Amino acid sequence: MQPTVEPLTDRPVTPLLEEQLRYFTTEAMHVQPVMEFIPEKAAERLGIAEGTRLLGADFGGDKGAVRLFKIQNGQLVTQDDYKDDIQGDNGAGYLDTIKRAAAFAAEQGIPLGISWGAPLDGTKPLYHPKAKTFLEELQAEFGGDMAAISPSITSVVNDGPAGAIAGAMAAYQQTGADNVIFVINGGGLGSSIILNGTLYAAEAGHVEGIEALNTYHQTEPCGVYNATYVCLERLGANKAGIEAQWQAETGSYMRARDIEDRYKEGNQLAADLYEHSAEVVAHIIQGIADNQGMSLVDGKTAIVAHGGAFKFPHYGERIAQILAAHNDQAIELLMTKDFGAADSNACLDGSAIAALYASN
Repeated sequence: MQPTVEPLTDRPVTPLLEEQLRYFTTEAMHVQPVMEFIPEKAAERLGIAEGTRLLGADFGGDKGAVRLFKIQNGQLVTQDDYKDDIQGDNGAGYLDTIKRAAAFAAEQGIPLGISWGAPLDGTKPLYHPKAKTFLEELQAEFGGDMAAISPSITSVVNDGPAGAIAGAMAAYQQTGADNVIFVINGGGLGSSIILNGTLYAAEAGHVEGIEALNTYHQTEPCGVYNATYVCLERLGANKAGIEAQWQAETGSYMRARDIEDRYKEGNQLAADLYEHSAEVVAHIIQGIADNQGMSLVDGKTAIVAHGGAFKFPHYGERIAQILAAHNDQAIELLMTKDFGAADSNACLDGSAIAALYASN
């Protein structure tokens, strides 16, 4: 069904707000180095590890997944020998799922990498509002440390860095870029950076949003790191932003995927909410670039985008359009929906690659 409202890319471009861009400091984004990661070196390791099997796992607030991969022609290919999915209920069952995966990895002599959808302190999850049961169980049995579950777990990273790893591999293979700005727009707004051979975790979605960008007058506080201000995640995330704004404007809750369907039926509010979200994400990408001294137009840096919002018609192209107007040059986004292993996602792929990288 074709939308009866204009595509996002037909709208006039609203300039980025310099006041908002100044909020993207290293401290505000909680930028922390995670590990060395050089895409060229990782590509070489994948090339010489032909036939190697790896386990990747990805856990968020509402679900978890484990996949078995085999390296074929320098790429990850999912295998049918081991697959585990769990629907999250406050994280109940997550620990048992990880234990099963670790036992399989130990039996097979292969590494297991884990992606976690919230901030970490090393390999210890700090927070997740929807996984309290898992966090309590992990603390009681393993002192809160996922790496303590098994020696087979060779890597534990935030979902942002995990996705950035998968995105960096695709970007390097497609464009030769070795630096990456990675953004996730799904339940929340995540980010990560690969710069000059170092992988960084970042929480750019939890930077304070200025009033001029708070179009729909959100008041729900950020909550991460006990922040009481309204963060950009509350303004532009698929769930925390768009769904909440739809409910505030209409008086009824609707899932993001259904809001997208309303757009396809011609609903103007749905279009406006995704346009606003695209503006928020464009600020995040440009804010990261400015803070880290990364050029979006020199060919050395790739922008990789992940999450359900990027399935909305022309959403990624709209973000690129906004950034192009700011930088006076065409900008391209790579979207994870267009690459990666079958029956997987960028965070799963990246967790497995991180496990291989860390085990050598």
